[in-house]
Amino acid sequence: MKVAVKDANILIDLIESDLLGLWFKLGIQTYVSDLVQLEIIEDDQKRVFNSFVDAGLLIIARLSSDELNLAFEKREKHKISIEDASALIIAQRKSAILLSGDNRLRKTAEGEGVKVFGVIWVFDRLIEEDLLTPQDAINKLRSLLEIGSFLPKAIREGRIHKWKTKASVLQTS
Repeated sequence: MKVAVKDANILIDLIESDLLGLWFKLGIQTYVSDLVQLEIIEDDQKRVFNSFVDAGLLIIARLSSDELNLAFEKREKHKISIEDASALIIAQRKSAILLSGDNRLRKTAEGEGVKVFGVIWVFDRLIEEDLLTPQDAINKLRSLLEIGSFLPKAIREGRIHKWKTKASVLQTS
């Protein structure tokens, strides 16, 4: 079984784009640290988040006291938030991939040997598994950008082009 740990920005993006439910259809065991859980503050987001926790699909991982101390060390050393440090520690503990859109966390995790992917990777997996059409991916990505999610322009435009090409191939077949 594959294992993933998510940080808050990925969770929020998947909740806001109404893709968190589809994510779980990929069969990837998914963790979030107890500190990241505290970053989900909007009522609607909390409701969705808690429904997946209650269903046993989203697992809350708690840091031990030693891990909490390590999180504070990582925060100071790498200038990342304590929540992001907690996600990294859980990913290391679980030998999991880390899903994050935070550039500083990504660089820190990669420097420590943890594989990191962002929301575009999630979209790609959903398309590959026929859980999301390329056109729906384009629409959902654009809606995320409209509400303020940040994705590097070159990456998002390249992916939209790829998805448009795939969508047109699917329409003609």
